[in-house]
Amino acid sequence: MVSQYVFPSSLGLFRIVMHGRRWRSLIEAREVARHDSAEAALDALRQAWPHARLPQRLSEWRYVAEAAYLPHARLARATNGIRVTGIDPSQPRVRRSRRAQGRPSRGVTDHG
Repeated sequence: MVSQYVFPSSLGLFRIVMHGRRWRSLIEAREVARHDSAEAALDALRQAWPHARLPQRLSEWRYVAEAAYLPHARLARATNGIRVTGIDPSQPRVRRSRRAQGRPSRGVTDHG
């Protein structure tokens, strides 16, 4: 849902957001209407707020791609520089405890 066109104005932040197969026109967080195309959403915003001086073409709006807002995309960008050499994906993962070896857990008894 996060592919969108954005245009800041003195009246607020105007957005045209892809939502499934349709486009939503918004001012700030308030939805104005839903449209079949981004151009139709732009026309509706321009007609509803002529004093906002919105650009006539979508190419003059800032386009924000979908992947920029997804949590896993942020994680991918954050871990992009980490090297994973020596890891064989065909081998099973080995779980290791963070607890020091030879130190029993406090208050836990072994009921064999």
